[in-house]
Amino acid sequence: MGFCFTVLETLIFNGVQIDKGFDERLDIFYRINLCIENSEDSINDTFIDCYYRNIDDLKKGMGNYIG
Repeated sequence: MGFCFTVLETLIFNGVQIDKGFDERLDIFYRINLCIENSEDSINDTFIDCYYRNIDDLKKGMGNYIG
């Protein structure tokens, strides 16, 4: 079963695109899309969506990935 996410607005924070939206239960989430591989051939890079319930958690989560 997939996760339905509807984008309300898009923000940029420290050069990272953040989507604010809601799911099928109308719960608000913030989503960032992270590249988890760093290869010269960007076609083979893998991306992962990370969802957070609030901005504070998102900032903490971004601290793990963004120096």
